[in-house]
Amino acid sequence: MKELDVIDSRRVPGLAGLYLARLPGGDTGPLSGEGERLVEFVDTVEPGVPKTEKWVLMVSTQLGCPVGCAMCDAGAMGFHGDLSAREMLAQVRRVLDDNPDLDPASHPKLKIHFARMGEPSLNPAVLEALELLAAEFPFPGLMPSLSTVAPAAPAAAEFMEKLIAVKDRHYSGGKFQLQFSLHATEAADRRELVPVPVWDLAAIAAYGRRFVKPGDRKITLNFALPEGAALGTGTIREFFDPSLFLVKVTPVNPTWRAGLTGTAYVWNEVPPELASAAAALEGAGFDVILSPSAPEEIEAATSCGQLWAAAMKERASAGHARAAGAPGGASRLPFDRSHCALLVVDMQRFFLDEDSPAYMPGAAAALAKAAELARAFRRAGRPVFFTVHAHEDPEKDGGLMTRKWKKVCLAGTPAAQVSPELDPREGEVFVKNRYSAFTNPALERRLRELGVDSLVVAGVKTDLCVESTVRAAFDLGFSCLVAADAAAAARDGQHRASLAAMARGFAAVGTTGAIIGELAVEKNEVLSGV
Repeated sequence: MKELDVIDSRRVPGLAGLYLARLPGGDTGPLSGEGERLVEFVDTVEPGVPKTEKWVLMVSTQLGCPVGCAMCDAGAMGFHGDLSAREMLAQVRRVLDDNPDLDPASHPKLKIHFARMGEPSLNPAVLEALELLAAEFPFPGLMPSLSTVAPAAPAAAEFMEKLIAVKDRHYSGGKFQLQFSLHATEAADRRELVPVPVWDLAAIAAYGRRFVKPGDRKITLNFALPEGAALGTGTIREFFDPSLFLVKVTPVNPTWRAGLTGTAYVWNEVPPELASAAAALEGAGFDVILSPSAPEEIEAATSCGQLWAAAMKERASAGHARAAGAPGGASRLPFDRSHCALLVVDMQRFFLDEDSPAYMPGAAAALAKAAELARAFRRAGRPVFFTVHAHEDPEKDGGLMTRKWKKVCLAGTPAAQVSPELDPREGEVFVKNRYSAFTNPALERRLRELGVDSLVVAGVKTDLCVESTVRAAFDLGFSCLVAADAAAAARDGQHRASLAAMARGFAAVGTTGAIIGELAVEKNEVLSGV
């Protein structure tokens, strides 16, 4: 039986080859309607370095990932199983076979990076793969590389202990690269970005003292810093020995997930505050690597956290909705597609313009999905409505809203305009000055006039105006389906918690792609999340 079957691929001349492969055993896979076991892997280079000098293969170790980092699309898929050691090596063999002009036996640096999809330390088969790799490719330039967030789990602890022995046996003398993806030095900040229990800094420092032997490469401490986040130079100096650890700082690539969480931060020139922090660490004896965004890598989707294949992006979107709590826990509501309408809440310039005091960076991705929904509903001949939150006179119509929120949007100003990407039309926009869209009674009247009894709801902020609107709609007898990827909150944790709350008692939760696909289905099918 073939260990993998490449079903799609893309070549980016001079930079990368990207592969989508089907693995055996997926007929009854864990993804309902998506039972195929699919993985991505990448044949790439380091920008500016010829492939004849450094060749990089990015290998997947799991189907999705159980960690779910705030900037990683593979994690948005959820976890659906481990790859075997032979399935990992099959990815390597395929890339080598596709490069007949390069001889891996004599290549000066052939880096096999276990980092495309999955948390390697939670799959013991990675250790077997490292053993098999050394046996099958005993080449002087071979250099495996492994990135981990250091999960605080017994399985990961056992893995990391065994990794020391594997490295010493096969890859001593600088032939192995280990990276801890920290992303922050403060525990609370790490939890925001890496939402699983992880080793603390003292544990990582202690491990480094046992892992690094004379002649070995230093362990990399990687920080993908959101905008405004500090590097924590004092903490790094306090815990880590510069003879054992080096520091690498990268941008947060603009993945779909990073767009939802508002963590994306791309820089081509090193920010001054980061340059200053790097200089302080170098003064303390640390090697520091500052790795700016490479536009060609981002465009090709070879960068860390990205997925390139459409099938995988759709799985990430669907997985995000599942993680919000819809499957199994959502209220089962009658949803009539022939009597449904789209309601987009507060997708206005007040929240979308970068120069606005209430700007939400994470709303851009949601806006794009809301625009897809609006176009699809118009094609299907179904009504589309929008709300804007605005005050005529905050002293008279502000109420508790203007006491709670100091940033006020005034009616009639550009900030109160629905985004032009949504193509709002006459009679479709309803102004409100409270959380719920239904505090403007004209909306309910219009829906009743059109015979609408079911709503697809999108917009911002998920945990405030969107959720308030859905709760009010439920009490008024409207069945709601929330488009998870067409909504956004200030923080991903707030977004996810709100989706889970709505799914538990007030709505179904789905994804834009699935909702659009469902528009043509006959009416009165019962939905529990798409």
